[in-house]
Amino acid sequence: MEKIESNKAFSMERFSALLKSELSVNRGNYIKLAIAAIGVFAALAFLISFNAGMSIHGLKETAELTGRDMSKTIMDRQTSYGTMYLAISAWIFVIGLSVLGSLTFSNFSSKKKRISSIMIPASQIEKFTLRLFTYFVCGTLLLLLGIFFGLGICQIAFGAWSPSIDAIIDFFNMDYSGYIIVSIILAVLLSDSIYALGSSLWPKLSWIKTWVVMMVIQWAGAFFLMILAAIHINWESLFVFLDNFNKDNVWILLLIVVAILASLNIACWCLAWRRFRNTQIIQRFMTK
Repeated sequence: MEKIESNKAFSMERFSALLKSELSVNRGNYIKLAIAAIGVFAALAFLISFNAGMSIHGLKETAELTGRDMSKTIMDRQTSYGTMYLAISAWIFVIGLSVLGSLTFSNFSSKKKRISSIMIPASQIEKFTLRLFTYFVCGTLLLLLGIFFGLGICQIAFGAWSPSIDAIIDFFNMDYSGYIIVSIILAVLLSDSIYALGSSLWPKLSWIKTWVVMMVIQWAGAFFLMILAAIHINWESLFVFLDNFNKDNVWILLLIVVAILASLNIACWCLAWRRFRNTQIIQRFMTK
């Protein structure tokens, strides 16, 4: 009985062995995933760098021909292209997180994979932690690496690094920037958490099914807001309250936002864990 209970607990030694085995068996898939993730950002950086280089080169030729000082214009052009790269990269980053989230429990997508997974000599919490660590933690770091790799290409090509970093530093110096940054991080990570939960519910075609469910929820939410807008509610009092809200207490609203986003992330992973833990061989693993 004591041995059985120990097998249900988390063991760092077993987890390390499980991680080593996972990297060994699926090394090729992870390498392809890493190349694809970094390659997308590199391709974006090359495309923007090419256009930026042509534009900046044209400005420099104009400056040489006219003798005008266009250093400010060139700097502004660098900043605009650097901002363009960061904006598109942020969009790709969110999409990438959703894709990685949908792959979290892809080892349950077929009967053979389900049986193979259940036969691995490790506890459920260790197997679950492996999926979380691989696709959530490492996946997020991989996408961040891709963003900075592309930004490095832009820096070499047309000097986009300095303006972008300066803008980020200025943002950090804003009031309540800490709350805002945490909120943005949690909101972005929620994309991975939601799709990971979807992956635990339906491993096959997980991204598509989760996307459809999210669209239905958004449409339902929009319809609900339309109903609220049609109801005679004294919205003016709400706007008056927000307008008169003490600016020194804005951190309270931001803290509420952070708490809600953190709770949603935790709830998604807790529900995914419950689904993973309660999965039975006869009910799910042995069925097609």
